[in-house]
Amino acid sequence: MTPQNLSATVAVGSVIGTIPAIGVTTLLSTAVAARFRLNIAATVLVSYLVQPLQILLAIPFIRLGINLFGMEELRLSLGEMQVMFQTDWLDALSKLWLANLAGIATWAALATPIGATLYFILVPVFRKVLPRPVTGSLDSDFTPQV
Repeated sequence: MTPQNLSATVAVGSVIGTIPAIGVTTLLSTAVAARFRLNIAATVLVSYLVQPLQILLAIPFIRLGINLFGMEELRLSLGEMQVMFQTDWLDALSKLWLANLAGIATWAALATPIGATLYFILVPVFRKVLPRPVTGSLDSDFTPQV
């Protein structure tokens, strides 16, 4: 892989791996990697490796989305969610669904700039780390034997 391809693969896998929607990373990373002709297996692997960040960033994405879209503040502690579900589980599901959509929208707005930044940071790093391809020069008087 070239440094550019590897950088794009890592950037795409990292960004997709942090989407605040559990269970969609494999399908989404496969589709994006296939579309941009990246290494699908490597992209999916990177998205799996950053999934701890997905769990850590889900609540911040959701909170930021709630603030950006002017939604009603949502309490996201376990006890408060249990009370919400005991009071009216359908309303609780609706609120959590909308809050998660706001988090996904926030992620989508930030995905391209963060991915591009990550790509441009990784290209020079991979140029230094990856072995350079061997380029041999052929003598002009060399004729292959048939």
